[in-house]
Amino acid sequence: MKTAAAAAFTGGDLALAGGGLALPRSILDHLVSSISRFTSWHQGKEFDNQEAGHPLNLIISEEKRPVGENNELLSREIGFLTRYHAPIRRDGWQSLDDNDKVPLYELLKLKFNLDFAEPRVKGCVDLLFSSCYKSFRHRCHNHYLFHGGGETARANPYRPLAERVDDWIWLCDHFETDKYKKRSSTGKLNRSRLPYVHRKGTKSFVALHHELGCGEITLYKECNSNQHGWASADAMEKHEQMVAMQQQAVEDSETPLKEAKICEFVLCKAYGYIRGRGHGPKPNRRPISSTSSSAQQRRMEDELAATKLVITAHQATIESQQATIEAQQARLSHQDKRIDWLSSVMCKITGVTPPMDYFDAAGPGSKETPTNSSDGQGSLVSDGISWR
Repeated sequence: MKTAAAAAFTGGDLALAGGGLALPRSILDHLVSSISRFTSWHQGKEFDNQEAGHPLNLIISEEKRPVGENNELLSREIGFLTRYHAPIRRDGWQSLDDNDKVPLYELLKLKFNLDFAEPRVKGCVDLLFSSCYKSFRHRCHNHYLFHGGGETARANPYRPLAERVDDWIWLCDHFETDKYKKRSSTGKLNRSRLPYVHRKGTKSFVALHHELGCGEITLYKECNSNQHGWASADAMEKHEQMVAMQQQAVEDSETPLKEAKICEFVLCKAYGYIRGRGHGPKPNRRPISSTSSSAQQRRMEDELAATKLVITAHQATIESQQATIEAQQARLSHQDKRIDWLSSVMCKITGVTPPMDYFDAAGPGSKETPTNSSDGQGSLVSDGISWR
């Protein structure tokens, strides 16, 4: 029995919205054969509206990420489409052309109200597909390694590819190429250099920011800590530095720095993004020739103010560390004096005269000198106090 969505395709070729492009009959056949399997996979209440002919609405942020109540459902659907319907014999998502992607887009539109004429919507979907495609390829490789590679792995296809054995064999051959091995080694090396890994699982930072409605500094704490503590000491130190800069800016300026600017300064910029912010706000681009001199001056003033705050925070840290060192030195000096006194007492009790270099060990300038008491016993005078 055909679903309502499947029946909609039997009337002829499907025209894409806004483009006037009709899908070939071969692609339509693929869609019709896939819809029943696709629609029956989800039985949750979240798809009741879709079954009634009302696709779910989505909110796409400026960062091209889904936010709001249905954002996780979109990611889940794209993951399913990637595993069971995306072409496998490609180097990566960037290698797929429009003929490969359009059927996936149309299947996605059965569940969600998406307008691919909107650049932000298309960019969001492409980002999610690219991420899911990469993750699925990684899981396939792990399955290949789990079975030891070679013919044993080929004889045990990964479950989503159980009905596409030829695709699985192609993947196994792909995993054994020098090009893939080099790329895999490079990726493993880059991941090993990460100072820490956030603790929010698969939820995007953008979606979490929209959900919490908090500032960037609080968001950083939410993403890198939980009830068990911080992801690393480095993450905790960066958060403390951002909080210190924020407090210092409030004390020193009538117009404090924005949290986004503080995060950008502390976390540092990489090419096209801010470290530790995921798909969040992008760093300010270098001003172009048309930028006014006043805008350049404001930008430089902001950077100078941020630099001064960092220097102030570092100075406070150094002063605190210096005070700690001085306190430790005072405690050590007190302990040395107690040790000297105890040694002199032990010498008096046992009747053993300390060696000549004992007093030299106290170092230059020591005020401890041996004396003779009226009873003929030795005593030790330290800092004007006679210990008997």
